[in-house]
Amino acid sequence: MTATESTVIDPSGAAVAGFSPADVTKPLVDATHSIYQSALGGVEWYVEHWVDIFEEIKAEQAARLPSVQVADILAGLGDARIASDIPGRARLRLPQIRKQTALCAQIAEAVKAAPGVDAVHVSTVTGSILVHYDTDQAASLAELLGAISAQA
Repeated sequence: MTATESTVIDPSGAAVAGFSPADVTKPLVDATHSIYQSALGGVEWYVEHWVDIFEEIKAEQAARLPSVQVADILAGLGDARIASDIPGRARLRLPQIRKQTALCAQIAEAVKAAPGVDAVHVSTVTGSILVHYDTDQAASLAELLGAISAQA
């Protein structure tokens, strides 16, 4: 008898049968593995479909967003709602740029190119433009906005 085999002994002390624990547990292990593979396949299928649905929803939402050009935004910055304005720092709110990642990146580049602008952060979530500027080159927000819209 090997180390992986066992013998069943009846109450009288006689050996009834020899068996291997691996032989007894193999059907259970195989059944568990089969169930696991089936469940894993089902989960992968559902995840793939949810990703497809999510991408379709994003595409539909992007198609519904109004087409806005960078030049239009820059020209209309004077009409933007001013959330905060302290010398050297201003935050403007523009709801039309929300959820438009590419447009926000273009706006950030255009505003950053204006004279006196030190840093720009455009948020697609809030639809705001945060501008840090040099007060020696633009004494006020109105002056800064004039310089930015002159570039458009």
